[in-house]
Amino acid sequence: MDAINFDKALSTILSAVQPLPAENVSLDHALGRVTAARVVADEDAVPFPRSAMDGYAVRASECTLAIQGNPIELPVAGQVFAEKGESTLAPGTALTITTGAPIPRGADAVIPHERTEQLGASIRFFAPVAPGDSVFPPGEDFRRGDELVAAGEVLIPGKLALLAFAGKHSVCAFRRPRVVIVCTGNELVDVAATPARGQVRNSNAVALSALVLAAGGEPRYEGVALDDRASLAAILQRAQRGADLLITTGGASAGERDFVKSVLTGLGAEFRFSQVQMRPGRPFGFATWDGMPVCVLPGNPAAAFVCFHKLVGPTLARLSGRRVTELPRLHARLDTELHARPGRPHFVLARVHCEAEGFVVKPLANQCSALVRTAADANAIVTVHEKTGESAAGLRRGEMVDVEVFDWPSVFVSSSSLFPLRSSSMGKPTAPPLMAATPTRIKAATISQALTGTDRMELNLASLSFAGDAIRSDK
Repeated sequence: MDAINFDKALSTILSAVQPLPAENVSLDHALGRVTAARVVADEDAVPFPRSAMDGYAVRASECTLAIQGNPIELPVAGQVFAEKGESTLAPGTALTITTGAPIPRGADAVIPHERTEQLGASIRFFAPVAPGDSVFPPGEDFRRGDELVAAGEVLIPGKLALLAFAGKHSVCAFRRPRVVIVCTGNELVDVAATPARGQVRNSNAVALSALVLAAGGEPRYEGVALDDRASLAAILQRAQRGADLLITTGGASAGERDFVKSVLTGLGAEFRFSQVQMRPGRPFGFATWDGMPVCVLPGNPAAAFVCFHKLVGPTLARLSGRRVTELPRLHARLDTELHARPGRPHFVLARVHCEAEGFVVKPLANQCSALVRTAADANAIVTVHEKTGESAAGLRRGEMVDVEVFDWPSVFVSSSSLFPLRSSSMGKPTAPPLMAATPTRIKAATISQALTGTDRMELNLASLSFAGDAIRSDK
């Protein structure tokens, strides 16, 4: 089976995968889940006017003539607390009121404490008050029938708080995908072991389990299959039980002991494609096995890492019911030249950071797919599209490019390491240039113009030849 175009591979996967069944889940277990249906408010929140400040509830009509030289004085007739449901303001008086407390009948404004002067049991104020001053009107949070959460929306803490405030103790959400991970290779040993010559510790199991968990799935590591058909078949059949998605690593290419695809086929899996025109990750294959999607990843760590973000992550997003399946993107200035290669796109692991002028992206110097450090040092992916005909040969230094970010916090953390605190003339530390020299308006504009697809998460180059002959082929 010939290698399939990358875009075709992704669309094939997404068309073959459907969201998992929905279930009602309590709010305390709903973080990160995806809603299966929109949720609307059953009532106004809150249905009564509330004080926006600690102060005094008054009638605005009794306060219109107050000025600095002729203050108005009102006796304080009592107190209103948030838990007190009903109270009434007598004409010509004021009531002490706390933030959030219901506005008493007869009152229509609140004067904050700091704008008054207390005289025994009375208050004086020196400026007129208008109806509605320092008052939250009824239904300011939401009105009955307002949408609280859309279908396909990732439930973040703020959304959960909104649902709780609306009295929704549970929510209908798609089930979390149960993802089983199988690694292959006689050379793999446990992370706690001391590898003998020719052996390596199994980093892929840890990386993929963490990636699945971060993507909202429930990982289950089934173990390492030896490079023989019987061992592989046994562990794959075990892994299939109770799984919504199966991920394998290693044994994916065309080597003498690369059995994964042929063993899966023998067990009844139907491969939609067995290779992808991409670098790294050409051996990636996708199959369905009794309705369960199967992603066959190469064994080289950086290749498996890229394949997860570009192909497995979207699979998980679709199973989870997410509306958007891609990584979030931003626009960044490329700080080096990247050359295109014919036949397939190159997904370059890179590091993007924020400078005073905007986002800047730099590829990692060593793009070898066999390295573990490559993925550990990256926070983003830059796509260099394949060279075709007379098309431009890659990306130019200084060009603004789309960058897919998979580690968003480090985009800003890295900028502080680039710009350490400096000492001012007074000997005190000053903020780095990003914060000290960039006007707020420019910073806001830079970020708002650079970000694209921020909903895609439910919060992620000197001239480089890549030394092609030094980069190993994917296992």
